[in-house]
Amino acid sequence: MLPESVSFLIAQFPFGFELPDFWLPTMAQILTVLYAVAIRGYLIFLLIGFIVYTTTYVDGFGKFMVGAGFFLYFAGPIIINIFAQVATLEPITFETATMAWTNLVGMPDADIIYTMVWIGDLVGAICLLTGATLYFTKAASDLENKGKSLIIRSLILFAILSYFHIAPFVI
Repeated sequence: MLPESVSFLIAQFPFGFELPDFWLPTMAQILTVLYAVAIRGYLIFLLIGFIVYTTTYVDGFGKFMVGAGFFLYFAGPIIINIFAQVATLEPITFETATMAWTNLVGMPDADIIYTMVWIGDLVGAICLLTGATLYFTKAASDLENKGKSLIIRSLILFAILSYFHIAPFVI
């Protein structure tokens, strides 16, 4: 059922406009998936951002992914529920978002995060060893500085990943 303001707006529209029959279910599914990404996928954005930042190749993209993860966590559910109200849908719940996440991805978010942590450990170890090799190669000062940068960034990544290693035992 459309609200009155939308009905008046459509009545003032000079062209014949009708929403397709599949409009509301499609919008509900899209917004539910976006809500699931906002409440469950933000950690994936954060982990990918920190992993990319550790490699020192694409710093801007890594920082963007971390920022997108924080934005999804804080503003994502609110904005998506506002869109649901505008589209005249009922507010999206945590349960429907969980079902949409499982249907879309096919695995629980814990398994995806565990895989991302495993990849982060692998990338962090490679960056740490590469940084140590560059640091102890005294051929040029730029190699030493690049080695310091890799070591510090990988240690920052390991500090973040240690939370994900300890959290399952604490919670």
